[in-house]
Amino acid sequence: MKDTDKKHLLPILGAILLAVSPHLFRLPSWIVIWCLAFWAYVLAASKNNWYRPGRTILVILTIGGFIGGFATYGFKFNLDTGVGLLAVMLGLKPFEMNTHRDRMVTLFLVYFLVITNLLYSNNLVMSLFMFASVFLATAVLIRINHPSGSFAANLRLSGVIMVQALPMMIVLFFLFPRIQGTLFGMSSQSIAITGIGDRLSPGSISKLVLSDEIAFRAEFKNSIPGPDRLYWRGIVFQHFDGKTWSRGQTRPVRQAPVSAGSTVGYTLTLEPQGEKWLFALDMPITSPPMARMQNDHTLMAYRKLKARIRYNVISQTTYNTGDFKSEERTALILPAQGNPKSTALARSWADTFDNPAKIVNKALEFFSQNDFVYSLNPPLLKEDAIDDFLFKTRKGYCEHYASAFAFLMRKAKIPARIVGGYLGGELNPYGNYLIVRQSDAHAWVEVWLPTRGWVRIDPTSAVAPERVEQGFEAALPPEELEGFFLLKHLGPLKSHLKKIIFRWDAVNNYWNQWVLGYSYQRQRELLAQIGINIGSWKGPVKLILLALGLISFFIFLISMRLFKTPVAKTDDVQRFYVKFCTKLTRVGLTRKPGQGPVDFAKTAINLRRDLEVNIQEITDLYVLLRYARGGDENALKKFKERVKEFAPKPTI
Repeated sequence: MKDTDKKHLLPILGAILLAVSPHLFRLPSWIVIWCLAFWAYVLAASKNNWYRPGRTILVILTIGGFIGGFATYGFKFNLDTGVGLLAVMLGLKPFEMNTHRDRMVTLFLVYFLVITNLLYSNNLVMSLFMFASVFLATAVLIRINHPSGSFAANLRLSGVIMVQALPMMIVLFFLFPRIQGTLFGMSSQSIAITGIGDRLSPGSISKLVLSDEIAFRAEFKNSIPGPDRLYWRGIVFQHFDGKTWSRGQTRPVRQAPVSAGSTVGYTLTLEPQGEKWLFALDMPITSPPMARMQNDHTLMAYRKLKARIRYNVISQTTYNTGDFKSEERTALILPAQGNPKSTALARSWADTFDNPAKIVNKALEFFSQNDFVYSLNPPLLKEDAIDDFLFKTRKGYCEHYASAFAFLMRKAKIPARIVGGYLGGELNPYGNYLIVRQSDAHAWVEVWLPTRGWVRIDPTSAVAPERVEQGFEAALPPEELEGFFLLKHLGPLKSHLKKIIFRWDAVNNYWNQWVLGYSYQRQRELLAQIGINIGSWKGPVKLILLALGLISFFIFLISMRLFKTPVAKTDDVQRFYVKFCTKLTRVGLTRKPGQGPVDFAKTAINLRRDLEVNIQEITDLYVLLRYARGGDENALKKFKERVKEFAPKPTI
């Protein structure tokens, strides 16, 4: 490996490693080992003159890497496959550093890899990390084109370039058309998504309590409703097979039939969950543009949610859903066999009371007066799960109580269904919004009562009423919370750490609100305020003219800054460079009209290898002084001396 190649290897490897580092935890272990092993070997080989594989070996390794990639990911091309194969190529690319073109191609791959990070996560931390990756990659790009300067000077110039690019970035951010969906329709299969699933069985909610991940954030336009009103509706479970509840068939409706109640307006920032259902305060009466209202009063998105979204909803916290619909008769269906004790209990209530509301109250009394325990660790239930829970174990989490209560209601001929969602939320005082976590996941029951429609009944409140008012931590026995939450064991540090967490979350929320929340609709509203209607044919024309005008203005300002270098110094640099070109012309190396200094230097060096060191040094100094504006008086003095000393002789 040439000395010039060795000089570029370490910076390029650093740029590659920084760009690929966010992917190391999602790439298969063999690809991580592949990359790190080859990078370590090529670095050691450059210092110890070890064997370097030739083109044939590299082709074989590349084919082997691609075979391994397709064996791992399959032949379905998605985001994970693309990133994995790109990492395989970058693992071998440092072996090909023989030409300037090879180094440029490698850096372009690095830039592309940086972009892929945004497809996995677009939060504030990842955005800052991407800026750092681009900053380093640009510094390395400058270095391989102007190798004579120090790397510190390369970093400074990279920073200047990025600062100069910020105005154009801002213009494009606000004016470039918003695109819905993922880039090229690609999605990831490796993103770990936590949340409420489309099936409900014992343990499916309680396992979410162990997750402190944020499900969504809610900002209210006015005051925040009380804890007993913070039921976040997500999915309705209609069908029961004896152990597991699942969704029923729903249909979209123009407007859910809800009446009688004060309205609450709010904005939700929902984290990606990989499902179609949106969450809304019980009971939503409007749906956002990306979703439709279903006849079970849930909000269903048009596509699975694989990215963070923000949407506005209006709900009614007191409501009446109207008459019983024929399609809602599934709320009475149960398996014909099983759970005989529970069936007998429910039928005895139905025979005793002719008022459905009294039957509901009787069931709640049964839970509150028979030593039921709210627990994360209930014993396993047997074949007749409802009987086993109601008459033997009497220990469970919200899904156990919701399932048993809905079963009893249906057996008593009262339509009932289970709603899955979240209960409560934690107020962030630095942003005045609620943080709802996966640990707030909850399940409750809706029963249909004459003149009132679907009514929310939370059987958990009969066993552990503190769950509704204070959160699940207050309802569980202390021994079951041991080791779950670090903050509980920090003593005096708890309040300080909590403040730091809240402040950081508030910063992220503002980022989500003003950057990630800048949607097509918000862009359209913003442009309408300045007289641009992108819905008409004139709108795009005005938009293009506005963007070009602003970009041209910023380019003009940057140009004025660049040309603030004293004319005398610039003329001096140009005059000595002309002398340098004249000396080369005398030995048969003539600069073509319009040929740039770097290109001319490459042409001259190819024809006169004996002059390579002098030509390269003088050209680098000229570029530094003329274009990079990174030179000082010492650099100018050195440039003049080298031109004066340069005395090429014609070849014989």
